[in-house]
Amino acid sequence: MWAPIHMRKIFVGGIDYTTTDESLKEHFSQWGEVVDAVVMKDPTNNRSRGFGFVTFMNPDHVDAVQKARPHKVDGRLVETKRAVPRSDTNTTILPTTNHPDATHTRIFIGGLPQDVKEDDLETYFAHFGRVTCVNIMYDKNSGRHRGFAFVDFNDYDPVDKVLLTRNHSIKGRPIDVKKAISKSDISKIKSLMSGVVGGPEASFLASLGGGSSNDGTPATTPLPPPIGTLPAIPGPSGAAAINGAALGRVTAATSMNNAVTTTAGHPGLVPPVAQLAHPFFPRLPLAGLPGFSAQLRSGWQYSVSGNAEVLRNTAGAVSNRPSGAPAVLAAAAPAAAAGSSVLGGAESDGESESADDQVMDTEDGASEAWGGAGVEDTCPPNARILIIEPFYGGSHKQLITCLRNDESVIGSEDAALFTLPSKKWHWRARTAALYFYQKIPLTHDFKTLFASSTLNLCELVGLRPDLGRLRKILYFHENQLVYPVRKQKDRDFQYGYNQILSCLVADVIVFNSQYNFESFLRELPRHLKLQPDHRPDSQAITQTIRDKSQVIYFPVNISHKTRCPKDALEPLHIIWPHRWEHDKDPATMFQVLFQLAEAGLNFRVCVLGQSYTENPPVFVEARQRLSNFITHWGYAESKEKYWELLHSGDVVVSTAHHEFFGVAMLEAVGAGCFPICPNRLVYPEIFPQECLYNTTQQLQKSLAQWCTRPQLVRSKKVNLDLNTFSWATLKQRYVNLLS
Repeated sequence: MWAPIHMRKIFVGGIDYTTTDESLKEHFSQWGEVVDAVVMKDPTNNRSRGFGFVTFMNPDHVDAVQKARPHKVDGRLVETKRAVPRSDTNTTILPTTNHPDATHTRIFIGGLPQDVKEDDLETYFAHFGRVTCVNIMYDKNSGRHRGFAFVDFNDYDPVDKVLLTRNHSIKGRPIDVKKAISKSDISKIKSLMSGVVGGPEASFLASLGGGSSNDGTPATTPLPPPIGTLPAIPGPSGAAAINGAALGRVTAATSMNNAVTTTAGHPGLVPPVAQLAHPFFPRLPLAGLPGFSAQLRSGWQYSVSGNAEVLRNTAGAVSNRPSGAPAVLAAAAPAAAAGSSVLGGAESDGESESADDQVMDTEDGASEAWGGAGVEDTCPPNARILIIEPFYGGSHKQLITCLRNDESVIGSEDAALFTLPSKKWHWRARTAALYFYQKIPLTHDFKTLFASSTLNLCELVGLRPDLGRLRKILYFHENQLVYPVRKQKDRDFQYGYNQILSCLVADVIVFNSQYNFESFLRELPRHLKLQPDHRPDSQAITQTIRDKSQVIYFPVNISHKTRCPKDALEPLHIIWPHRWEHDKDPATMFQVLFQLAEAGLNFRVCVLGQSYTENPPVFVEARQRLSNFITHWGYAESKEKYWELLHSGDVVVSTAHHEFFGVAMLEAVGAGCFPICPNRLVYPEIFPQECLYNTTQQLQKSLAQWCTRPQLVRSKKVNLDLNTFSWATLKQRYVNLLS
């Protein structure tokens, strides 16, 4: 059955006047079967009006088109958006070219039941696109949420898709989803409500619906009778306005966080409504605006910064996840040594550590150190290289081990190593400098300092000026500027800020991928804009860091082993070798497998990767529903077992929302698996196009086809030279780096 036409249709603007229906169809046919393509023309002269519409057979084709933006048709850059039915342009305030802020990335959600949490909203709206922030508005007195929230996406296209879907429900109950009113629009509306109206405001009113209300009522329809006379209250301006009073309604004085103003001399009295002189205002369709009253009453002003979010409250509402760093007492470092927790959650030891304390990237799979990650400190008397690792585990430990195991790079007596275990990364990032300040000997012959970006290098150099004279190399396994925060709480500004300062102190900065490098520099100016005032020159800082940065891939260890040929009737074997965390998006992966199982397809699945005390709930559900398909579940007990499992696989899958390199995926490819990865993050940099998918539907379709005919994927060869990532190829670059 076809989806509704409004879900399969796109608007194409800015097309060349020479573009025809045929050339328009030919271009967009690359992303799916085109049912209809039309260039709109002026009926008087039959000339193109510069825009057109394309209708596809399937809504997935629209998703693919939007992911492939920007588009060039007949040599001209065009703009593509999901087409909005005329019936929706006034009722939902969809982003259109006629409406301000057409590329809006925020939606308003109203009618939320009290049992709906941030995770529920994130999980639901993640099906439409990448969610960058979820904020449910809470009452500061009662702690209960106020029934509405805001959700931000990284692009305007998911917002269009959400609004066109129309009917939304969470936990079986319908919710109201509208386009959020932007900060600038709220300012205009506030000025209108105060009675100060100018020419731009009149244009704004027209863009919101002109002389008719949003429910379709003509402008000549009489408004409800005005409310009765209210007692006057003396004040600075002699009068005050009530949010929503101009709409012919009074908000109850006892309702939470309403904007009713009272004075000490007249407690509980509702102030009068100032007369609005502008003749257009009585027809302002505020009653029909999406969640207008709640949005305006919340008073939230915002600025989106990729994955980061700054929220400043101007009406008394509070978020349950406040912005900024947690409070750190003066005795934070001694408290950390004693095992008490002030920063990053309240856990007493590594065993009770929550998944939230494990968001540092450890690159999954065999990169984790079997047998545990403890402290490993060595300091030969004549060492020339000082290696510092505050998070000694995973890829962090694997890189250091690789460097130290090759005598031609670092001799056995050439390097001093000081480490901390790979747990409680919040504490490591914040307090490691003080620990190493005391740990590293004052008398030494060090010439080079090599550390990962977990260390606050700026603090260490400030504490130990003698180390500041060394050649300082900073290695980025990950960067905190684009790291997806758990439960979409407000990003801790300090961690990204510390990495920026460390870069300025370092002499050489090394990133493990071009994506890691470019994403860090791209987000750096936005991150610094989170400061409320007195901001530094972000462009100068970005250029300084760029000038001393380079990309050296992480050296991947490949275990070459002969694969046994498989019978054509043997089921497809799928490998998922990632950390059991939300940023790896296990929910999408398991939903695809659930659908394959429900379709009666035969396959086997091996779920690897490190798990934690608290894992996403979907793992419990998946183990139950896929019990007949699972060949292995959980962390491999040894490296040998890990490689054995990888060699048994046919396909290795990633659904990650975050990846800076992807060691586990490359290890699986080296073991003979065919990779299938999302067309985002670092994956397009490493894997050929044939290994990338744009939508979940494409992933499901590929796996379903291979389940039916597993020999198709077993005969496929990956056009990828793994030697690019081998130690033999990368060794000389690391030698030059440390020389």
